[in-house]
Amino acid sequence: MRILITAQAIYSHLAPLVLPVAERARAAGHEVAIATGADVVEHIEKRGLTALTLPHLKSMGEAFQSGRIPPPPGMEKAGSATVELAPEFFAAAFVGYLAESSTPDLLEVARDWRPDLILHESTEYGGYLAAERLGIPHGALDIAPLVPYAHPAVTEALNRQRGKLGLAPVSDAWHPFRAFRAGVVPEDFYPTDRRLPSARYYQVPAPTAPTGLDPDIAQLPPERPLVLATLGSNATRLPGGAQTLLHTIIETLGELPVTGVVALGAGRDPQQWEGPRPGNVHLTSFVQQELLLRSSDLFLTHAGFNGTREALAAGVPMVAVPLFAEQSHNASRLQELGVGTRIDVQDVTHDALAAAVRNVLDDRSYRSRAQSIQRRTHALPDLDRLVEDAAALAA
Repeated sequence: MRILITAQAIYSHLAPLVLPVAERARAAGHEVAIATGADVVEHIEKRGLTALTLPHLKSMGEAFQSGRIPPPPGMEKAGSATVELAPEFFAAAFVGYLAESSTPDLLEVARDWRPDLILHESTEYGGYLAAERLGIPHGALDIAPLVPYAHPAVTEALNRQRGKLGLAPVSDAWHPFRAFRAGVVPEDFYPTDRRLPSARYYQVPAPTAPTGLDPDIAQLPPERPLVLATLGSNATRLPGGAQTLLHTIIETLGELPVTGVVALGAGRDPQQWEGPRPGNVHLTSFVQQELLLRSSDLFLTHAGFNGTREALAAGVPMVAVPLFAEQSHNASRLQELGVGTRIDVQDVTHDALAAAVRNVLDDRSYRSRAQSIQRRTHALPDLDRLVEDAAALAA
């Protein structure tokens, strides 16, 4: 079987699910290709996978620079205030501009490559539209469960795109997910109104680390709880307020009876860090996150879905400080499930952050509920089953 997977040209949209699914499908004997923008092709080819470049797929940065899509409301405050994901922005950017730029290329690729099945990562609508236009079975790889997919603005934008292709409008906002949706957290992470009959849930295996844990981190003293803190790979691209937030996190951990590990972000050499350096906080530019989460007591996170999933799989409770995108929705869901607490960027002070960290560490119920989700994660089938279930769509 020939399986075409489509994805935004954003590494964080590839890493958690698209790349491992493609590898498992190839191992199962299927012919697999990933269609995306040029910016991330190297990450695909580095895994020995086939990349099909979509020359007109725009990045979000290009969309902003062109003026076709205005930045999300409040984005200029990112790093100093939490920016909520507006459904209207998601509709205009992902279902509108990005899908419109990728769909013609995907139609050409699909006609030439002739897939039996198209799987699109959940924020990439061009693959869905091309599949609908060409009558190819399709399904979704859910890399962002709490994006406002079902909002009326999204349905309206979707129908505009369908109309341009001569497709009839749909009244069901979940239409791109109805045939098959693959999730990578247990079903109860999803609010009840997002649990679809087509959904199946799988566990993503922890990647084999090319090297062991950083020896300096491995030798950190064991007497205190270990708190891992990171604001994600995009933190260095945010306005100056993100640095202030990092300062506050480091200073606060320095005042608590914990051992902290803080990832400053790509390109930030800890030796050049001019901020606080408490003796009980280890600074690094990069950390082997999945490895370290297995022995962490708390994860202080921006609540991106990749890190959220990894922490839940490790049974680690969280203090979530969402920055932008759907992170605020993830943070609220963690609080609703009792596996973490949310504190918005504009509310972060030394006292407020210290109180949140103490509360999650001292209240054992946070850890117990996180471990309960961990057990349910470990009971899910693996990605080999996902490939089998997806292939059944085209049988």
